[in-house]
Amino acid sequence: MTNTKQWAASHGLCVDDVVLPVYDYVKAYHRTVEDVAIRTIILHCVAAVGYGVDPQPIIAWLKDLSVWEKVSPNEQNFLCANVPTDKERSDSRWRQEAQWALLWAIGKVEALGLPTQTCDTARLVDEIMPGLGDSIDHFVSAASLRPPAELLGEDDRTYNLHCHARKAFRDGSMPDDLVYDVLFQRHYAFEWLSGEEDWDNVTTDT
Repeated sequence: MTNTKQWAASHGLCVDDVVLPVYDYVKAYHRTVEDVAIRTIILHCVAAVGYGVDPQPIIAWLKDLSVWEKVSPNEQNFLCANVPTDKERSDSRWRQEAQWALLWAIGKVEALGLPTQTCDTARLVDEIMPGLGDSIDHFVSAASLRPPAELLGEDDRTYNLHCHARKAFRDGSMPDDLVYDVLFQRHYAFEWLSGEEDWDNVTTDT
């Protein structure tokens, strides 16, 4: 069985940590840098509850920040649920991989690389994200959306990887070290970033 790097290279895809920008592409993505920064905060909260953090202080914080109305209906239902199911908790934990991709988009993460490992949760909590109850003003104001050419380079790679991964799954030829949930969440994040759909309605067609 080939590894993800060999497999991706065989399909002509970039295997470097940093994808080259798409030459001369300047069309702006749909979301603003504030949209993306706020979405990473929401995803951080959703993942935290998936890991067992008490949702009530999180909900109160999001409301104090005037961010609660930007939490999607599905996310609000999860955060307010008395007893979320195991699947809901698992799904919410994986959202930190979408969060990581969006943090890359606003310059908080240096590179994504191939989807062969989960994100650095310790760095996410200890270094990148605001703490519960903290102001988010500096986090948002210090964010900077990468140029469209850079975003499209990584977006295209993620989309093409997902296309080939779905075919590999059907064929039984998926690389052993490819973490499919990481790839899926990245694709979801990029589809939201480039599209106009509400978070709950994003599709990851390939």
